[in-house]
Order: sequence, then structure tokens, then C-alpha cells
Amino acid sequence: MSDAMLEKLLQSKNTRGVCPDTVRRVWEECSRKYKKAKDAEKAAREALHGITGAFMTPGEARQLAYDMHAWHCDPTDFGLERMLSRHASTRERLPLEAMDALYARIFDITGKPDHVLDLACGINPLYLGARGIKTTGVDISGDAVERINAFGEIYGMPVRAFCADLLGPGAIPRARFDVALLFKLLPLLERQRTGAAMDVMNAIDAGWLVVSFPTRTLGGRNVGMAAQYSGWMESHIPAGRSVAASFEMANELFYVLK
Repeated sequence: MSDAMLEKLLQSKNTRGVCPDTVRRVWEECSRKYKKAKDAEKAAREALHGITGAFMTPGEARQLAYDMHAWHCDPTDFGLERMLSRHASTRERLPLEAMDALYARIFDITGKPDHVLDLACGINPLYLGARGIKTTGVDISGDAVERINAFGEIYGMPVRAFCADLLGPGAIPRARFDVALLFKLLPLLERQRTGAAMDVMNAIDAGWLVVSFPTRTLGGRNVGMAAQYSGWMESHIPAGRSVAASFEMANELFYVLK
């Protein structure tokens, strides 16, 4: 029954594009917690929905493919912004002028990187690649990974991506990076497994880590999230690193760790 339920989850319309390792991990965790298979399945679906809530819809993924082709034929900033609007995590950092300002501020501190690692990347590597920055992305969304790799392989942009579960073994590429981006990732990891955020930060081989946290709820309310996450970050600086800068832009708190 357990194998049948897992296969049902893997083939579900809502989870078919999710990294299979993530589905297996969540199912195993819920199976240990609940005695009844139906309760475990319900809990697993709810957990996966919470993890994948920022994914593109199938319609957005299809539209992104058209947008990429259009941008390749006529690479304007308008076309790039249209591409980035297809995913929730990049959409919330638009307009494009705001994204350019964010990265200008980050790279003023780190220097312009030769190679960026973007964890839980969504489609952010499309922005970085379009700006000429070599980027390796990791995400559990198969649609996002597929579009990023098409951007690199078909359209010649300096990007590639891997589908992997950051709470599983071997998910972080074993290479040296100049800058690693962990945008709004650490709270999600900690909610799933206490200590996971530190484990991920310690596993990265990069000169700089750029970490961000939300400062408002999805409804736009200010409930003290900036102070809460600032306190957490200040007490969870990885060994051998220090805070080079911290700042807020829009509804996001950023830490740059050297």
C-alpha cells in the first residue's frame, strides 16, 4: 500500500513536475508520522503544496516558452520582463529597473561574479543569463529547470539548472562559485527540518552568500518579520563567514555574507 500511495503521489497532476526525490522524502516523513495511509497521503499533499506554492502554473510555463523565443528574436528589456513575470518569485521583484538596482547593490559589495549559484532558483537564472552572468540553478520544479536549460542550450545563454531536493544528499553542486544566492529559502528549509538552513549554507563553496527573507506576509502585512529574521540570521552566521552588509529593498531583507 505504501508503494502504491507513493506512486499515486508521483503521478498526481499537481506533483508530476516536482523533483521525485522531494516527493519521496515528504511521503516518507508523513508515513512515519501517520499510521493511516490516507492521513499520510493528505499530509504529504498539503506539505508538497506548501513547498511548491511558488511554482509556475502549466499555462505560465507554456507561455514562458513562447516568451523566450520572442525575446531571442528581439532581446528587449520589455521581453525579458515579460518572461520574468511568468513565475511568482521573479514577478514580485519586478519591474526590471528594481531587479537591476537590487543586483547592482549586491555586486557593488561582492564584485561582478564570474559564476553564480542560485538555489531554489525558480526562473531567476533567465534574468542573470540575459545580463551575461554565468549561472547554475537548482530547483525542485521540473518546469523551471526545463526552461532554464532550454535558455542555455537552444538560445545560447550562460545558464544551466538541475532538479534536486536541497534536503537530500548531493543536491548542491560540488564546484567553486563566486556568489551563491539563497533568496527566501532558509525559512522554508527550517520549517521542513530544523538545522537544514545551516547545513545548506555550510555545504556551499562560494566566496559570498546572499541570503534574503520576506519582511511582509503574502497579504502585505507588516508583522515584525524583518526583526524576527534579522535576529535569526545574526545568530546563525556560518563558521568562517561574517556579515558584509544587510539592507532592505521592497518587501525583502538581504544579508551579504563574506
